[in-house]
Amino acid sequence: MPRKSKYGNMPSVPEYKARIKGDAGLYEVWGIDWMHHTVLLNRAGLEWTPIKNVTFVPLEVSEAEASEESDE
Repeated sequence: MPRKSKYGNMPSVPEYKARIKGDAGLYEVWGIDWMHHTVLLNRAGLEWTPIKNVTFVPLEVSEAEASEESDE
């Protein structure tokens, strides 16, 4: 059970995935570093990517796209 925080509790896992400009993949988001403007993605290992190159996709949309790709 997470401890109570005066700033609020962060979710244990972000509820979205990310696409990177110039790349066709859809990657799992592990964290966001707002101070340094980077996103931690699971992309053949963990990788910090500039937030300006990332587009966030809600988890529901990404799961629907994944199921469509697997049907083909």
